[in-house]
Amino acid sequence: MDVNKVSVVKQNYNEKDPRKLAYLYPSINIVVYAKKVQEFCFYQSLDVAEDLANRQGYLLLPYSCMHWTRAKNYADDRKVKIGRKSFFMMKPHELTKNEINKLYDYIWEVVGHEPSFSKQS
Repeated sequence: MDVNKVSVVKQNYNEKDPRKLAYLYPSINIVVYAKKVQEFCFYQSLDVAEDLANRQGYLLLPYSCMHWTRAKNYADDRKVKIGRKSFFMMKPHELTKNEINKLYDYIWEVVGHEPSFSKQS
């Protein structure tokens, strides 16, 4: 599994930057604007964190893909918290088969594109 090809960031998230909407449309609903900016900032921060993790040879694994005891063991030095979601920097060879399968499902369902790796049985 190539670290640089595995991404938990939505593709093309930065094509529609919502920060300029308040200037262009002053009467925009503030709740809609806040949600769009919050989602954009989340993916922007996640993109930066993923880039830094990839440079060190790690990939970002969401907390929902790990068992809680395993997450507790890695929480001290490899935990990255972005917004309310936690991610763990893991080497590809450290992942269990179950974590790889859950990561595949996470990328397919949450991120919205087909992963570049396959499930393991």
